[in-house]
Amino acid sequence: MNQNFSSMIDQYKHQQLRIGLVSPQQIIAWATKILPNGEIVGEVTKPSTFHYKTNKAVKGGLFCERIFGPIQSGICACGNCRVIGDEKEDPKFCEQCGIEFVDSQIRRYQMGYIKLACPVTHVWYLKRLPSYIANLLDKSLKELDDLVYCDTLLRLRGLFEYEIQSWKYSIPLFFNGFDTFRNREISTGAGAIRKQLADLDLRMILDNSLVEWKELGEEEPTGNEWEDLKVRRRKNFLVRRMQLAKHFLRTNIEPEWMVLCLLPVLPAELRPIIEIAGVKLSTSHITELYRRIIYRNNIITDLLTISRSTSRSTPGTTPGEVVIYQHKLLQEAVDTLLDNGICGQPVRDDKNRIYKSFSDMIEGKEGRFRQTLLGKRVDYSGRSVIVVGPLLALYRCGLPREIAIELFQTFVIRGLIRQHLASNIGVAKSKIRKKEPIVWEILHEVMRGHSVLLNRAPTLHKLGIQAFQPVLVEERAICLHPLVCKGFNADFDGDQMAVHLPLSFEAQAEARLLMFSHTNLLSPAIGDPISVPTQDMVIGLYVLTSGNRRGICVNRYNPWNRRNYQNKRSDNNNYKYTKEPFFSNSYDAIGAYRQKRINLNSPLWLRWRLDQRVIASRETPIEVHYESLGTYYEIYGHLLIVRNKKKKILFIYIRTTVGRISLYRKIEEAIQGFSQTYS
Repeated sequence: MNQNFSSMIDQYKHQQLRIGLVSPQQIIAWATKILPNGEIVGEVTKPSTFHYKTNKAVKGGLFCERIFGPIQSGICACGNCRVIGDEKEDPKFCEQCGIEFVDSQIRRYQMGYIKLACPVTHVWYLKRLPSYIANLLDKSLKELDDLVYCDTLLRLRGLFEYEIQSWKYSIPLFFNGFDTFRNREISTGAGAIRKQLADLDLRMILDNSLVEWKELGEEEPTGNEWEDLKVRRRKNFLVRRMQLAKHFLRTNIEPEWMVLCLLPVLPAELRPIIEIAGVKLSTSHITELYRRIIYRNNIITDLLTISRSTSRSTPGTTPGEVVIYQHKLLQEAVDTLLDNGICGQPVRDDKNRIYKSFSDMIEGKEGRFRQTLLGKRVDYSGRSVIVVGPLLALYRCGLPREIAIELFQTFVIRGLIRQHLASNIGVAKSKIRKKEPIVWEILHEVMRGHSVLLNRAPTLHKLGIQAFQPVLVEERAICLHPLVCKGFNADFDGDQMAVHLPLSFEAQAEARLLMFSHTNLLSPAIGDPISVPTQDMVIGLYVLTSGNRRGICVNRYNPWNRRNYQNKRSDNNNYKYTKEPFFSNSYDAIGAYRQKRINLNSPLWLRWRLDQRVIASRETPIEVHYESLGTYYEIYGHLLIVRNKKKKILFIYIRTTVGRISLYRKIEEAIQGFSQTYS
């Protein structure tokens, strides 16, 4: 982070963030603080977190209260309390444990640091392509990689020019005073990289690169494709090197800062320890990686201390190969913290889970930048394809389980904790990940009291975003009633919709009173009905009511009708003729359709009530049948009337289909529902 971050906020009156290299002095300024007694704290020296007996943060450890602040506001490790903000309270810190009486929120931004026993290369500037270190030093990445991980040695300037060679053939593997010899005549690891970067003259690099680029540009093509390709690659490399040197000069950043001597430690609350089921403690991956670094760093410190002490008194037994190997382990530990897996196979824990490094925390959709800082992603929202939900009410929508549990996750967590089904947030999230049955029960209760907003881009008018009552569906698409599609200008051919969850009481009230779909039935522009059947519904109504287009004269005795009607058949002229079935009521007709005795569009005769008016298509009957008792049948195009001798109507049968019967019953139920509502 840039050194002038806080000043940028004050100068421009708005927050901005610039990422870059930082000096060791700035790291110390961020991480250290002076206690009221004059003691300077900030360095993390122990890999421990909490004491297993007292359950208190270990002094000098990764959760030390002296470094990162008190765990509870105004309470020190001894149990003494002070009122925060009261200037009369004195002293401001506990003289016994050395903890300040401040707000515990300080643990979210107070940093610490680890003083590394040997320099460590920042893996982003070495391994990421293009490699900035390789560009500045004008050396191959393979050559620098061997040097960083202590596979080769660098002869220092003074005795020899900078020369890299294998250390296995240069020095004995076991000797006394290795550290003194290393600092004087040879160097390996990140320390060798740091020495080379510190000796760079950026302005000379800029001038020399420009001269070489001009010389290569003046050369004529040789005709050799391979030689010309090498020249083009060299010119491109020189351009990148000049741009990098200009950037370092413009921002006043020293190249040797790409090699770390101090490692910042994230604030304690950004890598918390969570208690699971009241027994187990779950530690953040970042904390575990810090512990590995401190363990290996302390080993190197002890080895070097032993080497120095034994070299002065008695011959020592600390082999140089062991020290070099520990340097390599420390470099690998810091690489894993910054970017796990960049050097090969990612490091895993004892349960074979990949450690989540600092790069994993900040990159990608779920990273800190894209999810939190940029403001491009909206919390409590989701997106999916829409499909038709014909069984839904007009004011309801179907949400997939994956979207619903993500939208209402915080409410489900609160419900689990309130019902004492989870002790903390970590346990509640674990139950949600395992998809326990109680989670879906609480989700159903939460969804009954919340509405959601559906939006289809582009939102060109008021009806482009409407409120609905959500219900859970098993599909992975959002289910929508087809009547609301016209307001959204949507259809079911792959359109997507975004779903948002209003949180405040005001937003919930506005959604229910003003934005619910069943209250927006008219177009706000011209006042025409907006919830009208379109597309799929029109086609469905047509298929439902189309029926058999052939007239009654053809269908009464159709010799080509081979459908398997389970009703009376008659033989005539060696053909089997199927008579159209008669039903006394609509329930019998629908029951026959469900039993697959008739089809949806098969013509049938349905007995009609005499109190309902029937409009005949023709005034004169097509055919009249008389019976011996005097009753007779008047047959019209879609009507059959049975009369007695006195011409009184006994029965009326209409010629229809099961599809038309179903539509009529739905319309009749809707009319009766409206009548009961308004009465």
